[in-house]
Amino acid sequence: MSAKVVASLTCALLPLGGLATYVTAAAYRQTIAHAGHVSVERWIALSLPLLMWLSALLIGWLLANRLLVKPLRGMRDAVERYGRGETGVRLSSTDWLSVEMVALAGAFDRMADDSAAHEAAMQAALDEQRRLTREVHHRVKNNLQIVASLLSIQARDTKDAAVGRAYSAVQARVGALALVHRWMYDDETAQGVDLRALATDLCANLEQAIASSEGVAPKLTCEVQRFSVAQDTAVPLAFLITELVSLAAHATLPERAEIKVTATADGGAARLKVSSRVFCDDLTASPANPAVRIVAGLARQMRAPLQHDPQSCTYTIDFAVPVVAAA
Repeated sequence: MSAKVVASLTCALLPLGGLATYVTAAAYRQTIAHAGHVSVERWIALSLPLLMWLSALLIGWLLANRLLVKPLRGMRDAVERYGRGETGVRLSSTDWLSVEMVALAGAFDRMADDSAAHEAAMQAALDEQRRLTREVHHRVKNNLQIVASLLSIQARDTKDAAVGRAYSAVQARVGALALVHRWMYDDETAQGVDLRALATDLCANLEQAIASSEGVAPKLTCEVQRFSVAQDTAVPLAFLITELVSLAAHATLPERAEIKVTATADGGAARLKVSSRVFCDDLTASPANPAVRIVAGLARQMRAPLQHDPQSCTYTIDFAVPVVAAA
């Protein structure tokens, strides 16, 4: 910028420089013609037009640098800082000497203030939307818990064991859905549903529900890494854990079932495993069981095959998880 200013000033003062050079050369020839030599005092007098031109060029550059180059550099630096995220940067329009600079700085400050106000309004609207969404999930969770309680009362009052087990199975499914809504939009899990917290609560509830319906509480081990899953993935995962655990517990009767639920994540991929000794045989091969049909439907919903490993007595399903960007 400074080089361009100097070049512009030089071009603007070029006629004056040419005139000064012509006058100096003419005076020099005249002096040589009359006196034959030039004294120091005469050299100074002859050089005065050129010195005046160079002084005008220097003064012009200093003024342009003070009034134009430095203010523009300051504005550029402020705009770059604003672009890097320092939204509190303002140009302080009264600091500039030029009316045009003051107007430009004022326009930038007004734009930045309007942008900050708009961003604050958007953030407030987003916070309100999150609050309302959490409230909806809270109310849904409460309603589902009421339904689960009514099913539990109905299961205890029935005289038919098969009907009681059916009520308990429905109660477990409703309870699983209530837990999903419990962990949706939690303040600490804004990125989704914390699968570790969800699975831990779910296993604890299943132990109580199965003990109430079957008379034998299973031994449930829950080893789940802490990571978040999308809401549309949390629901089928919760149902899948519920159905497989209930299926293993019922198949082990009258003995106590030992069931292990594990989940691991690596990048954007995760894996859920449910292990039990009764899973050495493929219990999902019989479509007559309603739980088997539910498990198959959940696997289709997650768009992933439910894999059975008879060697490790395990059912496994892979699913995607959101990748959290590094800070």
